Amino acid sequence: MMPATLLSGLPALPGRRVNVFGEPDEEEFVRVAVPVVAHLSFPDMLALLIGSGGLVYGELDDDQTVRDALNFAILATDVVMFEDQAADALALLHGRGDAASVKWARALAAAITRVYGVAA
Repeated sequence: MMPATLLSGLPALPGRRVNVFGEPDEEEFVRVAVPVVAHLSFPDMLALLIGSGGLVYGELDDDQTVRDALNFAILATDVVMFEDQAADALALLHGRGDAASVKWARALAAAITRVYGVAA
């Protein structure tokens, strides 16, 4: 059996009852913000946003919505998976795919360039 120390008299914990995105939710566990830095290329971002399915055309003009969608996609996607999908995302951007997918990839690419200042 592992020994344990029970602490008493601690000041309030730094966390809050929030969901994984920081929105208040009294039914959730106490959570703390953990900053994570990810260095993503344009193809990585394009692959993540294509794969997440979290945006629609009407949301692409809202920079914060694009950022939020990318943050969610990073949390929800395996790093190896989106790196593998980056080449496929670039192929779509360059016209190799069905017309609707190519149009979507190009719209996402324009939003990525506007919001993050990077391009293919």
